[in-house]
Amino acid sequence: MTSKSVPLIVLGGSDRRPAYMPPGGRSKHPLAGIKGVDVKIGGRPLIDVVIERLRQASVFDPIYVAGPGHAYRSLSDGVSIDTDGGFGRNIQVGVETARRLHGDGPLAITTCDIVPDPDEMQTVVTDFWDHSPLDFFFPLIEAPRDPKRLGESGWKPQYHVKPEETSEPVPVLPGHLAIFDSAALRWKFIYRLMDLGYRTRNRPILYRNAYMARRLLWIMLVQDFIHILNLRLPTFTWDTLLSGTRAARRLKEKVIQQSELELALRRMFIKRRHRRKYPERRVRMPVVDAMSLARDIDTQEEALAFGAVTA
Repeated sequence: MTSKSVPLIVLGGSDRRPAYMPPGGRSKHPLAGIKGVDVKIGGRPLIDVVIERLRQASVFDPIYVAGPGHAYRSLSDGVSIDTDGGFGRNIQVGVETARRLHGDGPLAITTCDIVPDPDEMQTVVTDFWDHSPLDFFFPLIEAPRDPKRLGESGWKPQYHVKPEETSEPVPVLPGHLAIFDSAALRWKFIYRLMDLGYRTRNRPILYRNAYMARRLLWIMLVQDFIHILNLRLPTFTWDTLLSGTRAARRLKEKVIQQSELELALRRMFIKRRHRRKYPERRVRMPVVDAMSLARDIDTQEEALAFGAVTA
């Protein structure tokens, strides 16, 4: 165990229906159900393999699994948090439970459908500590320019970001890890955003942005009304819509800088009062070589590529 460990929530909820597949993945067979227990590697539930890998990284403690209690009551390791709602609801129950137990401070979230390489995970989390204190940390995984090199995961939508040290955009995949200051985030907004984001996963960027903006507008307006009542500037709606729409458009155009994306997320995710109190803090989204954090098991074909079987 390293001297610095972060409490970790592993999201292990159930997918009630298979995910939408983009054109490049239409021949695949998306999974549904509770992947943490339905997918088995070497005869063991996927969740046991995931937690074993996370323990080997020696950067997380304790480890919680947020998902249906009946599925995870016999965990060989980790602590079960009983929740069986949507994606945003499961995050909420996990985060609120961890905050009650550990107070404010760094928390981490990952998913039950990656098989993380311990060395890659350790390297990524070390990057977080090397740049702490941070408001939010989310690694972007550099992808090969030829999607065929990803094998059965080559269908996954990629984005293009310009890292700080280069002028050319590189293809990236989202890393399935977030580490954050639990006191800094706009949680009510984020829970709803994550729910909508999961619902529209694998769809085009601009479609997702428009879909989420329409359904989040009421939450933003209500929050700004509360700000007015408390004699505070009603900037939430403007900050969020402007930053989110601009970032989505520039992602689509493949011209966004890493620092630009980080700033947009800080304006969207982090409370304005916190930003004013800690102007030196930032959101960090490094482009890293850690492919095991991006290759989540979404399809039967991807499961088979890991030597897994599905229920």
